[in-house]
Amino acid sequence: MKIAVLIIRSLLGLIYLVFGLNFFLHFMPATGPAMSAKATAFAGGLFGSGYFMQYMKVIETLSGFFLLINKFTAFFLLILFPITLNIFLFHTILAPSGFPMGLGMLVFHLFLGFAYRRYYAPLFTVNPVV
Repeated sequence: MKIAVLIIRSLLGLIYLVFGLNFFLHFMPATGPAMSAKATAFAGGLFGSGYFMQYMKVIETLSGFFLLINKFTAFFLLILFPITLNIFLFHTILAPSGFPMGLGMLVFHLFLGFAYRRYYAPLFTVNPVV
């Protein structure tokens, strides 16, 4: 289990680090299959906000780095989960050509969430006491 966690954590961290850095450094070509009108509108809204895409890519880059070095891993997995879920849903509903990547990322993330479940247990306390 430890080896599987190491490999999957490293792969997910690498995906987020590389794609986060690519947004700022443009080292991979931006060519890909044409997106639907709804997918283009969604992406246009993220870019059009003027801040959101940059904000999200900084989070992806930092989180990917921390996953790779295995520091604050449970925290950064929690921070990244909404982004992973959105990637999966975007590629499932709006741009199906990327479905395998979105599904793979979701499966990796859920596996790691299960592996680190003991760190999340206190979050599910029904009646917290201060």
